[in-house]
Amino acid sequence: MDTMEAETATLYELLARRWTVGTAVTNTAFDPAGRAVAFALADGALAIAPLSDIEPPQDRCRVALDEGRTTISPRRKPVPPLTKVIVSDAPLHLAPFGTSGFVASDHGRLLCVSASGVTRVVSNHGAPVDLIAAVSREGILTASGGSIMFYDSNGEIVWLQERVGGHASAMAVSPDGRCFAIGADGCLLIRAFGPRPEPAASLELGSVSALSWSPDGRWLAASVVNAGVVLVRPADERIVRIPTYPATVASLSWSADSRVLVTSGAYRTIAWDVSSLADDSERPTNLATGRARFVLADTVDIHPARQLVAAGYADGMVAVARIGHSDELVVRPPGRGAVHALRWSSDGQHLAVGTSEGEAAIVTFPPHVFK
Repeated sequence: MDTMEAETATLYELLARRWTVGTAVTNTAFDPAGRAVAFALADGALAIAPLSDIEPPQDRCRVALDEGRTTISPRRKPVPPLTKVIVSDAPLHLAPFGTSGFVASDHGRLLCVSASGVTRVVSNHGAPVDLIAAVSREGILTASGGSIMFYDSNGEIVWLQERVGGHASAMAVSPDGRCFAIGADGCLLIRAFGPRPEPAASLELGSVSALSWSPDGRWLAASVVNAGVVLVRPADERIVRIPTYPATVASLSWSADSRVLVTSGAYRTIAWDVSSLADDSERPTNLATGRARFVLADTVDIHPARQLVAAGYADGMVAVARIGHSDELVVRPPGRGAVHALRWSSDGQHLAVGTSEGEAAIVTFPPHVFK
């Protein structure tokens, strides 16, 4: 990773557009068209920002001809304000929706919100929505009151599965969109799409707090409360347990080639080489990544095209590290709230950051930063 220098400003101040939103940021998502990012707020609002920047960092970079050192100048113009949309009076579930925009839950309602903040009610079925999961650009799944509903990109209900389980604590859709997994009632359930699913796989793993499929669909990673991470291979229901975590893992992220799983929940970024698993292996090989600290990594996300991972820490720091290497780039210094929301854009140029003390930011990286 290359370095950039400035005389008076930190890297975060130079690369990030930052906003104070007045309450904790609980989640973030980029819209499918790549035009905007939404931040879900603890008070039930959405804050939306465009990805286009009138002063992008790459336009402010200068390379010295004699030394080859790269410097970046501060912004000259103020950052335009966010578009704020009041959706609910409670924390929201948020997901990208259709070809552009977002979907958010308001108690029993589902609302579609455009990148410009225009809102319409998609559905109002009364029962509170437990979870939302995007199904590529085809629509969304919702978990509500023990039932699963699939909505298409127009907001129409396509099918309903009743009595799937109790309150859903986690949900994820397989990459091919043919099945989904949910955590409910201390079990991991895997079910096929459609109103009459094939017989479900049911594994008693404990309380599941997060789920993530590998991009090739071969493995499903589950965070289990007080029990670390469990890898499940649905084809034969093989289970690999990785129990030694100091905290519950809140964040799971796969590399694009499905070889590496990165997790939060420890005092450094934890990366597992899942491709190293043989049939008799008890756990995958650990790839030491980044630097160990005295605070927990709360959230992680792997770059969509490079072997890089961004990690957000409980003390507010954000660092980007190469998987399997100790060197890292400190993007955001410690302070100003724990980082609870962190996500790369699909092109890997932008990193959305949200904190517990109400800061929302988009960090935009010039192309030459990651070589």
